[in-house]
Amino acid sequence: MRLTDADLLTELEQPAFAALRQAFVTKRYPKGCHVFSPREARNRLFIVVRGRARVYLASRDKEFTMAILDAGDVYTTHTRAHVAALDDLELLVADLAEVGRLLFSMPALSAAMVKVLGDLLAHAFTVIDGLAFYDVRRRLLHLLALEAGRAGTAADGAACCDLGLSVEQLATIVGSSRQTVSSLLNSLEREGVIALEGRGVIRVPDLAALRVLADA
Repeated sequence: MRLTDADLLTELEQPAFAALRQAFVTKRYPKGCHVFSPREARNRLFIVVRGRARVYLASRDKEFTMAILDAGDVYTTHTRAHVAALDDLELLVADLAEVGRLLFSMPALSAAMVKVLGDLLAHAFTVIDGLAFYDVRRRLLHLLALEAGRAGTAADGAACCDLGLSVEQLATIVGSSRQTVSSLLNSLEREGVIALEGRGVIRVPDLAALRVLADA
């Protein structure tokens, strides 16, 4: 579920960016581990090397997933969001102020960094809009249409996407319960809108029809 097509990991390995690469240290976290919290004093910037991280807001007994970060995605910890490891997770972590200082001399990488963070912000606003204005079914349809579109379509208009998420994890993204999302997925399959083909793998027979349904 990558949020951007920019490839910062490849950029960082170029000799011209060696000084910036040295500012990052490798951190590893086991699946399910809490990685960052809003209470941390220092602002960090991290890039996902391997695995996936969930960025979410927590309020009392509720959690709202803002993004699922995949390999190559970047995030800064100065927000009110928590970060947790969805899989065994490997990050490149650096002090945000130090990265900012070094980027002044690297305009090419600065542009790539701005694009990644801009894509993340756009995705966050999409999530907020969905939580505010759509019911759970519409939020789920929008998510499926987005991910299927990223996966690409075949000549017949079908698409297949591997979300790599359990139903429970999918439920946290759309702000609902596991039972509700499971019921909705089964209902969409009965309607022929999707076909469930294993854990996290969903086939969409007609992506254009799914998009119409999501926007109805």
